[in-house]
Amino acid sequence: MRSTLVSRLFLLTAAVAMLVASAPAQAEGHRFGVGLHYWRALDDLAEDGFDVDESGLAGIVSWQYGAFIRFEADLEIFPEGFGGSTDTAISPLVFVVVGSDLYAALGAGVTWSQDLEGDFSDPFWVARVGWDWDLLPKISLDLNLNYRFDAFSELDDVQSDAITAGAIVRFSF
Repeated sequence: MRSTLVSRLFLLTAAVAMLVASAPAQAEGHRFGVGLHYWRALDDLAEDGFDVDESGLAGIVSWQYGAFIRFEADLEIFPEGFGGSTDTAISPLVFVVVGSDLYAALGAGVTWSQDLEGDFSDPFWVARVGWDWDLLPKISLDLNLNYRFDAFSELDDVQSDAITAGAIVRFSF
């Protein structure tokens, strides 16, 4: 039941992001970015016998649309060794972002790799807080902290070793 609910919420979030993407462009409404996401493996993965890298960097390609309330679509590319994978893993994510300079976001995603059973992971949630700092008039630096979780009940017991950091350079159009 929970997996079905999470899947439906993920599909709903993805559908909203696609609708926003098809809206006509407005001045400074679209922002594209590239960046890095520093991740750390959870201790319990190694204890369960998975051959995982302790930490690493993933590349990010990102698109945002909106002003104070924004929609964001990201594609993260993880090298082999992420989550026990011996192949490259790709993770599409969608977010609703609230705020401007300081912001909070809630998103959902999945991870795809040929090594995963059925190729896709179960859907997961991402809570993000960040600081989006203007470097130049149409270029900004987004520094953020991320927490991935499977169920909202997990927010009662946040594991600090599961908080990851990201940096994205964004270009406004």
